[in-house]
Amino acid sequence: MITIHLHRSGQTEQATSIDRAWLAPGSGVYLWVDLASPSIPESLVLSDTFAFHPLSVEDAMSGRHSPKVEAYDGYLYAILHGLEAQPAGQGVDTYDVDFFVGENFLVTVHDGRSAALDELRQHCARTPKIVGDGPVPLFHRIADAVVDGWRPAMARLDESIDALETAVFEKPAPPVVRDVLTAKREVASLRRVLAPQRDAVARLAHRDFVDISTEMSFRFRDLHDHLVRLVDDAALCDDRLSGLLAVGAAAAFGRRHWI
Repeated sequence: MITIHLHRSGQTEQATSIDRAWLAPGSGVYLWVDLASPSIPESLVLSDTFAFHPLSVEDAMSGRHSPKVEAYDGYLYAILHGLEAQPAGQGVDTYDVDFFVGENFLVTVHDGRSAALDELRQHCARTPKIVGDGPVPLFHRIADAVVDGWRPAMARLDESIDALETAVFEKPAPPVVRDVLTAKREVASLRRVLAPQRDAVARLAHRDFVDISTEMSFRFRDLHDHLVRLVDDAALCDDRLSGLLAVGAAAAFGRRHWI
């Protein structure tokens, strides 16, 4: 599904197609084009209408990749990951959001699961500044909302570790050890995403790209600080689980030995 938001003359409206004249610098138009689970014909917007580099189009359309930010001719290409909270014991569920950030456009590509993007799309017409502030502020607004989605999921993970601690010390047994191992694998998968995501946002915060103004770099620094805390929280979770694994395995082995 393609959603096109057009901002001009202080108003934001939805369009059904893209006029190539809008893409020209100085057109007086800002565009946000959102592709949710795009079909192959819909993906031609990336390669034909915007003429993005084939490598960035391939990345956007070919599934999951590590978070990154790269400069192409005329735009920045970024991949960030969101995280949805899941019931305890049901693993973690991350999703990609791909960003093409130009002088007067932002194109986002994702699989349709991002609540942050849904909410912003619904408010565009009522709040013209969402698109009217420009592509880079909109990029930051979406990135900030995506990162905010990690907090409830991480809080839920912390609660599940609390429950595992109780189980390990009250009734250590092989099933509990398996639960600890499962949680440890989940944390490892989160760390594999969080570390490169922190590093990608650091490049925006440090103005590695001329497209990022000093003002926007301050906003990305704040986002980077949030990611640093998430990385630290994930490391702490991993340490707690390593300790539980050692205690649980030793207690379970000792119980079998004495039986």
